[in-house]
Amino acid sequence: MKIAFFTNGFPMMSEPFIALAAASLIDRGHAVDIYGLSSIEPTGFSSAASIQRKLRGRFRNASWPAGYGRRLAQLPAVSWRLARRRGLGKLPVLKPQIYRRGWVDLTSSYQAEAFTLPGSYDILHCHFATLGEFVLKHRRAGILKGRLIVHFRGYDISEVVRTQGPDVYDYLWGAAEGFVANCAHFRDRAIGLGCPADKIAVVGSGIDLAGFPYRDPRPLSGGAVECITVGRLTPRKGVHVLIEALRRLTERGRDLNLTVVGDGEQRPALEKQVGDAGLAERVRFLGACDHAQIRALLDASHLFVAASMTSPTGGADAPVNTIKEAMAVGVPTCATRHGGIPELVQEGETGVLAEEGDPADLAAALDRLLLGEADWPALTRRARARVERTYGNDAVTDKLLEVYRRALSSGPHGSSKAARPEELTMAPSSSFGAEP
Repeated sequence: MKIAFFTNGFPMMSEPFIALAAASLIDRGHAVDIYGLSSIEPTGFSSAASIQRKLRGRFRNASWPAGYGRRLAQLPAVSWRLARRRGLGKLPVLKPQIYRRGWVDLTSSYQAEAFTLPGSYDILHCHFATLGEFVLKHRRAGILKGRLIVHFRGYDISEVVRTQGPDVYDYLWGAAEGFVANCAHFRDRAIGLGCPADKIAVVGSGIDLAGFPYRDPRPLSGGAVECITVGRLTPRKGVHVLIEALRRLTERGRDLNLTVVGDGEQRPALEKQVGDAGLAERVRFLGACDHAQIRALLDASHLFVAASMTSPTGGADAPVNTIKEAMAVGVPTCATRHGGIPELVQEGETGVLAEEGDPADLAAALDRLLLGEADWPALTRRARARVERTYGNDAVTDKLLEVYRRALSSGPHGSSKAARPEELTMAPSSSFGAEP
């Protein structure tokens, strides 16, 4: 198959699952091109060097000037290049009835310039549902061809729905050939919004298990218990709740330290909270770290904590990859009953759970985990098996290919006509190098 991935920008350090999915499909003999559609600055790879090598030359990012005046000034040159490559009839600037908002702000032309010729794929996979609008319009304009798969990952099925309304994706339900949610929680939410139940599958975000080999849990040795949490420092990650839980536990005599990995707008407030609570000697903020650094930090930790909670804007988490990585390497895990996380962390089976946003319950869950140290080896082995079975890269790739095959069997653009094998665009390598 020839597959196009669409994301906001690529590569992004916080989204290694997209690079991993692309590399795994390439390993299976499929061709993958990756397009960033949102004119944002990529932050770089956090994936293994072997994955980066497979994706070299396979991605492009659309880019346009921030100011409307500059976009307008450069539009004739962009349109001229597009007309030479695709023909006058394919210019977005001549199709206001299709592009509408993208025609008004001129971004559709800059996006179209990023696509390779002839833009024909078997699968058009939007890795965030908010991008479905753009890809669908480019397909209607004839610039892209292929069956459309729309992926719900988190903010697109939580915050976006809350801020833009429950009908925000109505235009997609009948237009896309398939949908993916990265947990059952988000699948059910999409169905509740109108997604056809027979068109959506659950496919979790995969992790590269080779980079996270299992080891037995680090035993408690009488010194401080080393806890770690990893994620962007936003209200949704609940780090402020974790700090309060830590304060309560230390007041009761527990000897715990906390390493916070990640950065974000909440960091100054969290650092102040730590100082006000008298925990400056117990909590350290490391900022963003790459996967090798995170792996080393996990090896040095006794417990992993994920205190995710619903954000003030309605944002929710799926089973996040940082939890999967901690469970994969054998770190006992405490998380919250939030979003799709209980699909991964199951009370007493693969970890312990607390109510979201409740520091007292989080402290109690951590206490429960510490008191059960004798069960850690069995608990972490079950956790590793759960990650391998559901989120291991081979399992995820198998599920993703099944979604693609179902979409292809529906025929082009949602018709009931099955695609014949000779209609599929089979290509073993990237098409980027072939473009003039």
